[in-house]
Amino acid sequence: LSFLPFSHIFERSACYAYIACGASVYFSRDRESVSQDFQSVQPYFCTTVPRILEKMYDYLMEQRMQSGKLKRLIIDWSMQVAMDSQQSGKGRQKYNFKLLMARVLVLRHWRKLLGGKMKCMVVGAAALRPEIGRLMSAAKIRIREGYGMTETSPVISLNRFDPGMNRFGTVGIPLPGLKLKIDKEEGEEAGEIMVKGPNVTQGYYKQPDLTRAAFTEDGWFKTGDVGQIIDNRFLQITDRKKDIFKTSAGKYIAPLPLENLLTGSNFIQQCLIIGFNRSYVTALIVPNFGLLQQWCLQEEIHWTSPQYMVHNIKVRAKMQTEIDLVNESLPNFKRIRNFVLCHEEWSTEAGEITHTLKPKRRVLLDKFSKEIEKMYVV
Repeated sequence: LSFLPFSHIFERSACYAYIACGASVYFSRDRESVSQDFQSVQPYFCTTVPRILEKMYDYLMEQRMQSGKLKRLIIDWSMQVAMDSQQSGKGRQKYNFKLLMARVLVLRHWRKLLGGKMKCMVVGAAALRPEIGRLMSAAKIRIREGYGMTETSPVISLNRFDPGMNRFGTVGIPLPGLKLKIDKEEGEEAGEIMVKGPNVTQGYYKQPDLTRAAFTEDGWFKTGDVGQIIDNRFLQITDRKKDIFKTSAGKYIAPLPLENLLTGSNFIQQCLIIGFNRSYVTALIVPNFGLLQQWCLQEEIHWTSPQYMVHNIKVRAKMQTEIDLVNESLPNFKRIRNFVLCHEEWSTEAGEITHTLKPKRRVLLDKFSKEIEKMYVV
């Protein structure tokens, strides 16, 4: 099933691959019909972006909040079993039985959401939260994350389906025939990712200055992404070079890891880390309103509409608790000191996110400029 924008090179190249291997391809009619199309097509394979899987995870969390105490315990136990995949030896047999029970009780419902026959999904365009990859794999849907760019036609690296060739939290192993290096400072583990190979563009059409800026003198293409090598072979993306900023205290902040930590909370759907030339770090946050509404019902907090609930004292206190959990693991200069709750999900129609569902930093900074300024008023 193909449902990502066909103008995007990730989906376009995937469709070429389907045709080359003789697979039947079904195209989703529109974004609103995707869930229905999964049920009617019952596909074995698809490419996707992390936001689709995150929404499925959010749905599971909403179902948990609506359930009674016993069902919540069963869901929590099943998810814990799904996350604990490191058992070996004698413990492995016991774990396999637990996993079977978890699939029967909870995880099979994920497969049903995808039509019931899904076997594999390749994820790209943004970082996938490792826990979601593990949960999907425990549900017998093999998730493989990759990385690439339009300028590299598009794949640079990919987690494989062979044993030992996949690691959650990374974008896999560079393709054969592609040269990759990390341009890093002495003593640093991460640096800008650079590539060479037959799949790399020769340059930008009629833009020689842009082409020269994109390549080193010896021909390496500068991706603009910051990453590191894990276990001598797996590539891990840590941030986008142009998004890294310096606070007024002279501390460098990489926003992507902080944003991934925040969206790891079930109550946070979208976020943007702010702090360029500021004295401390803040965030724009779009709550998971479905889950938040269920929480309010449990806490006997009167629910009206998102536009008003983002100003509710108890709701803000709940979101502060979620942020505090993230802050515990961070050094002082990276901690999020203030936040704004947005009452609407950021959308492609409003130009706030890309078609691959990544936030457009400049657009959001302009739109919420007044709210951002208030966060820095002493």
